[in-house]
Amino acid sequence: MCGIVGAVGFISPKEYVFKGLKMLDYRGYDSAGIAYIDNGIKIYKDVGSVEHLLTIVPETINSNIMIGHTRWATHGAPTKLNTHPHLSFHKRICMVHNGVIENYKELKSFLKEKGYSFYGETDTEVVANLIDYYYLENGNILETIKRVMGLLKGSYALSIFTDDDDQTLYVAKKASPLVIGLGKGFNLVASDASPMIEYTNEFIELDDFEFGAVTKDKVVIYNKDGEEVKKEAIQKDVELISHDLKGYPHYMIKEIEEIPQTVKRLISFYFQKNKFLFDPELIKDLKESDHIIFIACGTSYHAGLVGGRYFEKYDKSASRFIASEWAFHPTYPGKKPFIIMISQSGETADLIHCLNIIKEHNLKNLIITNTGGSTLDRNCMYSLLLHSGVEVSVASTKAYVAQVTLLALLAAALDKDTKVIDDLTQALDVVYDIQYHYKPLIMKVADELKDKKNIFYLGRSFDYFLSLEASLKLKEISYIHSEAIPGGELKHGPIALIEKGIPVIVFITDPVTASSMRGNIEEVKTRGAKVYTIATKSLSRPEDTIMVEDYAYYLSSVAVSSIAFYLAYYVALAKGLNVDKPRNLAKSVTVE
Repeated sequence: MCGIVGAVGFISPKEYVFKGLKMLDYRGYDSAGIAYIDNGIKIYKDVGSVEHLLTIVPETINSNIMIGHTRWATHGAPTKLNTHPHLSFHKRICMVHNGVIENYKELKSFLKEKGYSFYGETDTEVVANLIDYYYLENGNILETIKRVMGLLKGSYALSIFTDDDDQTLYVAKKASPLVIGLGKGFNLVASDASPMIEYTNEFIELDDFEFGAVTKDKVVIYNKDGEEVKKEAIQKDVELISHDLKGYPHYMIKEIEEIPQTVKRLISFYFQKNKFLFDPELIKDLKESDHIIFIACGTSYHAGLVGGRYFEKYDKSASRFIASEWAFHPTYPGKKPFIIMISQSGETADLIHCLNIIKEHNLKNLIITNTGGSTLDRNCMYSLLLHSGVEVSVASTKAYVAQVTLLALLAAALDKDTKVIDDLTQALDVVYDIQYHYKPLIMKVADELKDKKNIFYLGRSFDYFLSLEASLKLKEISYIHSEAIPGGELKHGPIALIEKGIPVIVFITDPVTASSMRGNIEEVKTRGAKVYTIATKSLSRPEDTIMVEDYAYYLSSVAVSSIAFYLAYYVALAKGLNVDKPRNLAKSVTVE
């Protein structure tokens, strides 16, 4: 839930670090800080944005080394004292950290017995002091880091320097991402490649329990036994990790309007010359399985709900689980289950927990992620990438549509059902139509909704799955309480909440359930609800709010999800809220 940057030997560490922090603040933005060496360790940090931090640091910084951090508080409130970087008790160790140290209280008690005191509440300060303690004892920083890693329980990405060496950054990693960018006369560190792409296109991705030393000319990495590891540099696609707003006022609307190219790119990656291009072994294992288990969180879980129905269409039974629930009560329906995990970031802590259980039971598995080289991508049996480009806005839009699209392609590949390509093309026509013709109407509806306290979404089947995602988006960025209800469940309790003037947004795109949904509309209208209906042309009525052209109804989450995304966006905008950085949330959830 935090972003790390670091530079050594760089011609302008301040420029890189601040650019990097701005690019990584989707990982956390309640506080930020930097540290460097210039006649001793200098630290500048405060609660607030990276832009605020920039106002309190010196105009000119002369240093060969710098680390920076943008935080979303997990241990300790968002205060200046708890903000990273952290300095050890003897002022010898300075470090930043992403992750959670589960046994920090025991380690803190140990250090207090050794005479250490603490200025803040974070687990990170405990790690800095633990390194300080053993470094004072043995004088070898790499040996110290190795020893400390053996004592830590939990997750961590660490970037460290010592007061007696302004030429070396030290790194360590477990269950939280850390990437090294390779330059000429400089080397860089960050939580992901995006801050570094302007300066290099060669990267080393650390694996769990690896640590090492980074100087301006050399990178040396060791495994948990202290043996040197030869790491192959990889290259990243500059276009896919660009953070350029391209003239848009916010990342969220930019990313909504990138949905068509995202879907087209996915089709080109996984279908060419009338053939699906998935790994034949993956398809074979999916066909031979007797049950598909979907595990995911949040938006990705909603994509899994849709994906499960896709596989059921091709006679595969499927279960869907929220990762944080399954991790503590795992179940394995069927004799030959196949597990599909979905994670935009590929670093979701709940899913990493699940993967460890899956591997212990030798179950076949797949990760669908937008992030090549992520922890889940590297450690799953199979991996399929979304190729969506970086998604900066905390509220996921194009990545959700990419997940649903990829699941539609994968399920269709089991039966070599190429009709899915025509269906996706037709769905894209609807997306374009919404983008070019319906935004003024959606803005009008948003203006009517902006001051409401409660909003309900209704749908059935695929429209219910879409309602869940629509409701989540509205909650995330507008802070309006919202619920998605299956149409048939209204009379089983939720209808008690319907009163005069309450907005109810209804999706009607499924011909099988359309008649029943019309009955649900009458039920809520009778109780005084203000109804907004989104319907396809053949199922529409004159009183409906938005009518779109017909498409293959199973692709609702591709065709009309952008209506839900635009609506959430314009409601938040009308309320004057930070659309891209909603409160209490971060893009990559690396803590359980």
